[in-house]
Amino acid sequence: MREINFQKAVLEGLDVLRNDPTINSNQTNGIQTMLSSLALIYIEELDQFDIPNEIKWNQVTQHGHEIGERLQEAAKETEQIIPFLDKALISANFDSLEESTLFKFAITLNKYKRPSPEEFGKIAEKLIYRYMESQGLKGGEHITPYSINSLLPKLLDIQQGSVYDGTAGSGLLLTEGLRYATGKGKVLSFYAQDINKNAWIIGRINLFVHGITNSQYQLGDTLLDPAYKEDHSLKKFDYVMMNFPFSISWNREAVEDELMGRFMYGLPSKSNADMAFISHAIASLNNEGKAALVVSHGVLFRGGAEGKIRKELIQSDLIEGVIGLPSNLFSSMGIPVAIVLINKNKRKDRKEKIFFMDASEEFQKGRGSNQLRPEDIQKIVEVFHNGKEIQAYSRFVKLSEIEEGSLSIRKYFDVDDVDSPIGTVTVNSKSFMNHNVPKKDLGDVAEVYRGINMPSKSKQQEPGTEYKVIQLTDVQGGEIQFDTLQTMTIKDSKKAQQYMVRKGDIIVSARGTTIKVAVVPDIEEEIILSHNFIGLRLSPNYHAQFLKAYLESPLGQYYLSSSQKGSAVKVISLKEIVEVPVPELPYDKQQHIGNSFVQANKDYQQAIKEAERKQREFYLDLYEEMEITVAFEQKLPE
Repeated sequence: MREINFQKAVLEGLDVLRNDPTINSNQTNGIQTMLSSLALIYIEELDQFDIPNEIKWNQVTQHGHEIGERLQEAAKETEQIIPFLDKALISANFDSLEESTLFKFAITLNKYKRPSPEEFGKIAEKLIYRYMESQGLKGGEHITPYSINSLLPKLLDIQQGSVYDGTAGSGLLLTEGLRYATGKGKVLSFYAQDINKNAWIIGRINLFVHGITNSQYQLGDTLLDPAYKEDHSLKKFDYVMMNFPFSISWNREAVEDELMGRFMYGLPSKSNADMAFISHAIASLNNEGKAALVVSHGVLFRGGAEGKIRKELIQSDLIEGVIGLPSNLFSSMGIPVAIVLINKNKRKDRKEKIFFMDASEEFQKGRGSNQLRPEDIQKIVEVFHNGKEIQAYSRFVKLSEIEEGSLSIRKYFDVDDVDSPIGTVTVNSKSFMNHNVPKKDLGDVAEVYRGINMPSKSKQQEPGTEYKVIQLTDVQGGEIQFDTLQTMTIKDSKKAQQYMVRKGDIIVSARGTTIKVAVVPDIEEEIILSHNFIGLRLSPNYHAQFLKAYLESPLGQYYLSSSQKGSAVKVISLKEIVEVPVPELPYDKQQHIGNSFVQANKDYQQAIKEAERKQREFYLDLYEEMEITVAFEQKLPE
């Protein structure tokens, strides 16, 4: 009851602070003022610090005269007694707030009995989550969703030892590590670093009110100036947990000649620091250490320098697991994320293997974001620790089976549910590959070409030749709607020839979750394919309508969707689509099947028209019985 009342007072106190012009213009000031106040109150509930009475919260807030100056001085002196809070409490800038507002705020916090010291951490945690979520993208840069914070320590099964987070933000991931270890009766030491000063301030107060006194939290750039070193190398930890910022650029040149050995597997490009954070995390582990890292899906398959590093990590047998999570878990972004689990001392039965899990479909929809439910988290943890293989959910993959260093999760699941013309079906691609029907790769039966990148509006104003272009909206119901095609101007007519479609070409939409397939009919005009499509120019041994029907089938849709890459926008990879297996049947059989599909579609459309005609006639008869047809005149459909 005390906790509930005090929590109510905290929320009321925030409302009071918002009336101050300084707080109203900057919500970060409000959260820092509240957390600093909570810390000062929390300290009074402890016996371990020798705080003079004259600077204790209760004493300082007895009256409002010069309350700002007195609270600021109390914060400053308290920091001298507790060095871990250096520059954290004074960030509240009590002396910049209006006396009347600050005194009313203090009275609000003082009117209820205080909760036990153990409850302060929970109150601070709720306050931080509330603040960060209200900030949207700006706040989301520093916060990991609660469900992920809860999941990572469980996956690592954190026991006694040291825990490190190099992008700690508000410290919520570390406090979950504390909660998990405390539940097992274990004691941990914590190490943290962050480049953001506000996050560093909030994070230290959060750790402190959670009772984490055996910890260090440094301000600085983890990649360019790591805070924890021993003997000219990185300090080594038992556990590393990080949710680093995705796809940020970094000063690669600054570490090219460093001597700490962080980038022994390769140096990532300057345009994307994801692999730099992963390399740093691995280098921060001791010989038996484990890490859980939140990553975007691009980390799992991107090429270039990242791809080379990923291959090295796979060959070194450092990756124990890759877990795909639902999209929209973060309030600040809708993309799906994954967890990469590193283990420098794998169990014997897990060596030379990676455990893949696709947990992307099991979640609860929330307001503004999705959430992992307790049962979802429990399933992920139990399946991972037990190494339980579940169809379409989890499986071990031998390192020898990892294709070209790709850790793309769906690539390693033979079974998946697919929406198709006959409804949702479960596809088992392994059964197809084991079937004795002859097969060929799509790249062996068709010339695969890309569509043209659409020029900017200014470029289209330049002189040149106008061409009609097929875009995503121009393909409906498996057919190209030629009457909706727009035109674009191309200066170089030779270049345009590369993108022109011909009779019998198959076009496949390359972007988006819905995959469209159409056959180009006999056309008189020169028409260009946009970058939203991939074109297939078939060899004489393949019938266009047969291959279209195959690509629209459950199996074809499975392979096409498996060829998609990207997090925010799904894009079919040209490299992947050429490897899609297609059945190799005699041409006359293909022709029969293809023409039968065409006829079936015609019959379906005719049946719909006939059903619509009968419905209109039936409705009209009923309207006549209602005696209302005098009020309207029917227009016959064209």
